[in-house]
Amino acid sequence: MARITPQKEVWRDIPNDPDKGQLKIRHLKQGEINDIEDSIERYETMLRPDAAGVVHQEVRVNPAKGDKRYAYICAAVRDWKNVYGLDGKPMECTDANKILLARDDEDFGKVVGQFRRELAEQVAQEKEAARKNATTSAAGSPA
Repeated sequence: MARITPQKEVWRDIPNDPDKGQLKIRHLKQGEINDIEDSIERYETMLRPDAAGVVHQEVRVNPAKGDKRYAYICAAVRDWKNVYGLDGKPMECTDANKILLARDDEDFGKVVGQFRRELAEQVAQEKEAARKNATTSAAGSPA
């Protein structure tokens, strides 16, 4: 499809949250995922010669470190409601606060990941339905 698709965002309730927190999750398109992966350099490929001079390819996994390990969360969480700091006041939805929350509560990252997967499935189903509709429409229209 030679057309830019709109950005898909949904509000989701944070499960089992006594404050009734909500997250606005944005679907990350494949290009955005590629950009994130490039920025955190997950894999490093090197060519090294052995003693006989034969070159071998080595792949090393570089786990994201520091703030970079939260790149997907920062990109996907666009807003939130009823998320509070230690002082009991609402926290602003900034990348720094997303990282703070993810470091403090290991379930936060899991919830964001779950919401991202569900939204990706929804987007895939919508694309497939649109593709089928376009194919059906094109087949039924006169040439």
